[in-house]
Amino acid sequence: MTERARRALLGATLLALLGLGLALRLFRWSELPPGPWIDEALALRAARIASAAGAPLVGTSPLQPPDAGFVNFWVTNPVLRGISAIDRATGGGIAAIRAISIGPSLLLLLGAAALAGQASAGRTLPFLAACALLSTSSWLLSTGRWGWLAVATSALVVLAAAAALQAARRFSRGWGAVAGALLGLSAWGYPSAWALLPLPLLVLAEEGRRQRAPGRDRRFLGLAAAGFFAWALVTAPLAIHYAKYPERALARTRELSSPRNGESLTSALFRNAVSYTKLFTIGGDPNERHGDPGRPVLPVAVTALAVLGAACGLRRRGVARLLVTIAGLLLLASLVAVEDSANAFRTSPAAPFLIVLAALGAERLVEAFGPSRRSFVVTALTLVLAASALLDTAGFLRWLSSPRLYGAFGGPERDLADAVSTEIARRGPADVLLGPAAARNASVVDALLQPPGSAAPAVRQGTGLTELRYVPTRDLLFADAATAERSAEPRGLGAVAIVSGGVLAGHPGWTLWRVPAKRVAEIARTHLEGFQRIPAPGAGNLLVAEEGLYTFASRGGLDVSLDGGVVFGGARPAGGLTALLAAGRHELAVRKLVPDAILRVTGPDGFVLPLP
Repeated sequence: MTERARRALLGATLLALLGLGLALRLFRWSELPPGPWIDEALALRAARIASAAGAPLVGTSPLQPPDAGFVNFWVTNPVLRGISAIDRATGGGIAAIRAISIGPSLLLLLGAAALAGQASAGRTLPFLAACALLSTSSWLLSTGRWGWLAVATSALVVLAAAAALQAARRFSRGWGAVAGALLGLSAWGYPSAWALLPLPLLVLAEEGRRQRAPGRDRRFLGLAAAGFFAWALVTAPLAIHYAKYPERALARTRELSSPRNGESLTSALFRNAVSYTKLFTIGGDPNERHGDPGRPVLPVAVTALAVLGAACGLRRRGVARLLVTIAGLLLLASLVAVEDSANAFRTSPAAPFLIVLAALGAERLVEAFGPSRRSFVVTALTLVLAASALLDTAGFLRWLSSPRLYGAFGGPERDLADAVSTEIARRGPADVLLGPAAARNASVVDALLQPPGSAAPAVRQGTGLTELRYVPTRDLLFADAATAERSAEPRGLGAVAIVSGGVLAGHPGWTLWRVPAKRVAEIARTHLEGFQRIPAPGAGNLLVAEEGLYTFASRGGLDVSLDGGVVFGGARPAGGLTALLAAGRHELAVRKLVPDAILRVTGPDGFVLPLP
């Protein structure tokens, strides 16, 4: 075979493998999983709120209100701006939610292929082996359907590593700066990238140490310095922000503390090491959202080759050692986290590096058997890797078809949002009210229904039709639990049942009703007559968008006044007031008596207001 024909065959094979990987990532993307993961929906809502509020570029915004029962973490505003742009480009709904996960997964595949190309340096076996495994990895495929920020962060990290290898190959300070900048950008994403903060210092220190040997090529030190300064420049604004607001940095990373219930650090690390050894050898993550619980995150043969590649990489300076260092730092971050069991999602940023190491390990195995047995060993390895890729692909497709994903990924909430959209398209606009137990999380339904560019919730939350917190001016679509006892109230108000669905084990599902505007407005006015109405003074720091009931609740000691009148105060652990506020600007004054005191204001829509 001529060199030209060989290159053509290599190109065709590469395109076929990457095409397979792209096809698997896009396979029924809008339908599977059945609905969104809650964090994707919360991210979309947070992006819309931050965009409407004009959040500063250098800063962070909460994924949920800071006093929510579960605060995931503070997301950097550049990430939220990117999500907002995706939201507008896709038109919102499930397309926007999918795009913030699947888009980064496509970038991660291409970036990891570029990393494999740099690591293999033109050698066919490790390059094609890595591309085949990267394209078909069920670990990367399942996470790519919902992993949003973690997947995007992982893509930046692999691109940084690929740029670093390109810089070393070409002795290019420009590529070194690109590598450092990309690694710095990754720190603005998912906190798993923080495990790599020591990496630029380690590389610079290693090159500085080597320069003391006589005759060393000083160009590598220049590359390391260029990368380090670019990384420092990009991460500095974030570091300054977190130094000013340390509680925001720690909101997510507090879980990185293994000892619990008096357990020693040694015991905690040993427990996690055992759990993660099982994750890679005999079983998967028990959380089915993270993948197939019955299968290791990597095929056993791939894990064995990755161990071989890592072992060989530690013995020599160069490409493999860099990959081992990155994978090791990412895995170490998982080992020191509080875990009930191994977490495949938290470990997933290490996956591309482990797969590339496995490809390098396959090459080392071929070399170990010598030239005389090369053909036999290559053929055997090709069959093993092909079988591993097929099994991984089949595992991913089985995971997609699991009926348990309907509940794990907001299937009932998506069906409810689809039913609301269909009803509004058929019979005209209406307000949407979610009653008790209609949805396990109202934010998911809201994110699916809210149009891009709007910070006002698309749905409302309430306890029932007779306790509305505002006066509707149009028909009301009322979603409530699909139980016989919950059906009496809407039927008594002339409501018409439209459709039911969303039944899960332990969850009754929902029924969607349409209530006439005139009837529901009469009931609402009767209910609101029992509350004191506070007119808007016309100036103030609290913008009330619509007239209705607003509930002020505190945790800890606060002095709170509204429009000059005391709402509640003193060192009591909690206080509260519900008042009927007119639309307009009100003056809200809050004085903390204890540092961690929190004021929570809930509007007529049932969502917490962002406070000045």
